[in-house]
This record gives sequence, structure tokens and C-alpha cells, in this order.
Amino acid sequence: MDTVTRYTVDGVALARYLVDALPSDADDAFRRAEQGVDVLEAPTVTIGEAIWATVNKNEIGGKSVETTPNAVLRGLVHDGPVVVAETDEQELAVAGSLLGHHTLHDALLIASHRVQGTEAIVTNDEQFGNETTVWE
Repeated sequence: MDTVTRYTVDGVALARYLVDALPSDADDAFRRAEQGVDVLEAPTVTIGEAIWATVNKNEIGGKSVETTPNAVLRGLVHDGPVVVAETDEQELAVAGSLLGHHTLHDALLIASHRVQGTEAIVTNDEQFGNETTVWE
């Protein structure tokens, strides 16, 4: 029997998932979550980023995009494989300690990953180099 692996997901990965433009390792994590084998957790800030990007950009991952905020939320959370990871006080404290080295957005994502104890962050962002990531 497979063990459940939990991942924290960034907004770029979420947006690219919606247009089917993920590289194989990241795509595998999403596929396993769709099957209920693994869990993908996304802090509210990254879901917001994915909504903004898919609504306001004409192209994501080389693919044309036209959608609505509700369709994005539905595709990711309501009908999709993503669980909203609510930010708590401990995560805010950890994020605050990271602000000297990261943007607020990145600090919140890293804090969620660390506090929730997820296996890795699904991202192509090099700013997360000190964390375990999944992308290729």
C-alpha cells in the first residue's frame, strides 16, 4: 500500500495545472492527488495568485487562457485536487522570521510547508532552493 505524501503547492504550479502545462514530476504529484493517493495543500495566498494569473494573463505555460475566478477556484479546490491550507498564528510567526530573506508571498508559502510538515513544495521558483522541491 502506498503512503500518502503531502505537498505544498505554489501559484505557478496551480495555474499550470489548470492549462495542463506541468513538467512530469509536478504532473505526477497532481495526478496522484486527483486519484486520492497524495494530498496537495495550497495556502490561501497561492490560490489567490493562481486565480489572479489565470484571469489576468493571456498565456500560461505557453498555452492560451481565458477563464473566470470562479472557474479557477472550482478547477483547483471544489472539483480539483487541492486542499486550502489555512494560515495560522504559528505560520505567521515563521513567515515573519523569513521576511529578511524572502518576499511576503514566498515567506508564507515556505512557512506553510515547514509548519504543516509537507514533503516538498511543488514549484519551479529558484527562491525556494533551501527547501525540498518538486518540478522537473
